[in-house]
Amino acid sequence: MSRITLSDEEWMRILANLKKLRGIRVGQPDTCRQFISACLWILRSGSQWRVLPPTHGKWNSIFKRFSRWCANGAWENLFGHFSEMSDLQDVSMDGSVIRAHACAAGAANSTADNEALGRSKGGFGCKVHALCDALGMPLKYILTGGQAHRRLNVSKRYPC
Repeated sequence: MSRITLSDEEWMRILANLKKLRGIRVGQPDTCRQFISACLWILRSGSQWRVLPPTHGKWNSIFKRFSRWCANGAWENLFGHFSEMSDLQDVSMDGSVIRAHACAAGAANSTADNEALGRSKGGFGCKVHALCDALGMPLKYILTGGQAHRRLNVSKRYPC
C-alpha cells in the first residue's frame, strides 16, 4: 500500500462520507479524488501550497477549495467519522509546542483565543495536544495558547 496515493478502498470510504456532508459539492469523483490527494500531499510533505506539483492541479484552486472545506467543517466531519472506528481500550495524550513569530497575531476580526496563540517563557506560540487511541491514531486535536499548562482536563472539554 502506498502512503502517497489513496487506495481505491480508502477513496470509496471517503467518497461515501463526502456525499453525506451538507454544503460540500463533490462534482466529478476523479477530480475530487485528485483534490484530496493534493491536500494529503501538502499535509505529508509540509510544503507550501505554491510548491504543489502541477500533476495535482493548480495550487491556488486547490488552496481555495481546501479553505472552503475548512470553513464548512468538512475536514472535521471526515476526521470525526473515521475516528469513530478507533480502539478505545487505551487512550493517551501528548502535546507539542509550536513557536510563532510575533507578527503571526493580529489578523483582522480575530483574537488570540481564536488563533490559539499566547506568550510563555519560551516566547510566542501555541500548543497542540493530541488525544490518541490504543493504536496511536489521533482522535482529537486541541489547540491552546503557549501559556496554557500541559495538563488539560480532556474529559470535560472533549468526552470520547
